[in-house]
Amino acid sequence: MSTVTYETALMFWRIITQIFFREVRPRGCFSIPRDGPVIFAVAPHHNQFLDGLLLSQEVYRETRRRVQFLTAAKSLQRKAIFTASVHSNYCAVPVVRAMDEAKPGTGLVYLSPDDPCLLLGERTRFKSEFSPRTQTMLPESVDSVVAEVLEVISDTELRLKREFGGETGKGTTRVREKSVEMEAEGKTGFPFKILPFIEQQEMHRGVYQRLKEGGCIGIFPEGGSHDRTDPLPLKAGVPTMALGAMANDPSVNVKIVPVGLYYFHVHRFRSRAVMLFGSTLDVPEGLVEMFKQGGSSKREAVSELLDPIYDGLKTVTVRAPDYETLMAQFFTIVEPRLTPA
Repeated sequence: MSTVTYETALMFWRIITQIFFREVRPRGCFSIPRDGPVIFAVAPHHNQFLDGLLLSQEVYRETRRRVQFLTAAKSLQRKAIFTASVHSNYCAVPVVRAMDEAKPGTGLVYLSPDDPCLLLGERTRFKSEFSPRTQTMLPESVDSVVAEVLEVISDTELRLKREFGGETGKGTTRVREKSVEMEAEGKTGFPFKILPFIEQQEMHRGVYQRLKEGGCIGIFPEGGSHDRTDPLPLKAGVPTMALGAMANDPSVNVKIVPVGLYYFHVHRFRSRAVMLFGSTLDVPEGLVEMFKQGGSSKREAVSELLDPIYDGLKTVTVRAPDYETLMAQFFTIVEPRLTPA
């Protein structure tokens, strides 16, 4: 997209957002690198269209840099003019999500009473519907928990790689509690969905190339939009892409910028929005070397880099009941941490 076309598109959407919002206030813009590869990690993720638009506008206004976003391929395929226009404006990198390819499974499932990693079925067809690395997702009544399949034992038995909820086991607890409620009502088992395993090599190549060219990538690391005021647990996308780009090309030096985004009465006309840019994070060379080794070292490197990213987002995600309180907290607590010495 040419500069003139991009600026025209941003100008159009800036007019729209200025009409809707009384004020969109950015803070900490000095943290945005003026050159070199950058990944913006944005949270909380409220709206898949509006969040990217506001960030693109502020980054371009401040630095004249364009931001490309990882966007669900399903959203790019929608025929709605609004959707297509928004995504084309910020040059989205398509991501095929397993969630978007989910299909309903046959029968009902329930957890083994003795083993949280053993999923049992009634009238199920596990051998024809599942394979290792695919995932299963339970209904919203148990928070749509997801687990990866390690082994298909039979048509009625699945071995999970990890229990629902991972190491914390919170998902397992919720499933067992709901099972007890259902048994009291004379019901047994949950409907479920099958999520295919999706290779993301093409998406990673696109991201690596963009970072190699010194571009900016925007990622919503929570993995989905929501209405909460604080971030959800982060996915591993940001550290994986930063480490992968640097491991793929030693000349690439990726910077990560945490961004906090707040809306006050987002559905109300003439409301306010605030965008807080946190301190830039460097990617340690030691973690890049660990990433190159693969296996457990690679996973450890990703985990270690995820921690400072989460801490950085906590710095710019301040809970506040209203705009005035947020601004007061920002000036007294957050801004001194971001201001360069």
